[in-house]
Amino acid sequence: MIQMRAPKTIFLPHGSKAVLLLHAYSGSPNDVRMLARALEKLDYTVYAPMYAGHGTTDPLDILQQPPEIWWQETKAATAFLQDKGYGEIAVFGLSMGGVFASRLLTENQAGIIGGGFFCSPIAPVKTTVVESFLAYAEQLLEDNEPADTAERLREYQPLVTRQLAKIEEQGSLAYQRLSEVQQPFFMAQAGQDQMIEPEGVFKTAEELKQARFQLNWYPESGHVITVGPERRQLEQDVADFLAVLDWRE
Repeated sequence: MIQMRAPKTIFLPHGSKAVLLLHAYSGSPNDVRMLARALEKLDYTVYAPMYAGHGTTDPLDILQQPPEIWWQETKAATAFLQDKGYGEIAVFGLSMGGVFASRLLTENQAGIIGGGFFCSPIAPVKTTVVESFLAYAEQLLEDNEPADTAERLREYQPLVTRQLAKIEEQGSLAYQRLSEVQQPFFMAQAGQDQMIEPEGVFKTAEELKQARFQLNWYPESGHVITVGPERRQLEQDVADFLAVLDWRE
């Protein structure tokens, strides 16, 4: 994924309603920057933390992190907002970030009033995540250390495969408990997604037994839907979903 700006955590304190946005595997808060700005204009406070190991020019920084750390950071992000006085939070995530957002929603934690995911592999699906990560790593390596790119990629492949298996375990933990989710749940899926099998979103929806859910399909978009050709429609759909959540105000 090409970074448009030097990535860093985004915190936009605004209104009393807080939205937590979680970025993708190999991504950064830049994944959700435009969505964050759109929600800020609607008077939401928005927080988009950067997961450990991300936002650098060395792919190994990501590969050395256990995904459980990112789950702990997801919980820490909600605590960050709560400590600042935001009693009600909606949480969304792109791809891997959506895995953690969904897992958070399955816990029915007080103060988490709704949310969901964008193009996330919650139900078991076919993916090209390993190939995509290696392509991302190749781009970084060629920019910085082109001489040994091929050798480094060979070293990375088993690390990526093992890490993806751990991420899939996180998705499975969320998937197994979807029937317990009670908060309103938002799902967005890109029709041109080449990283995860798009139809998997329907399997996920079938498990939402108690939650009022919304499933939006974006036929022209690719995996990183937040910066794709239908991003403005996604932003509007997220805003409409947020507007009818049970905020106290």
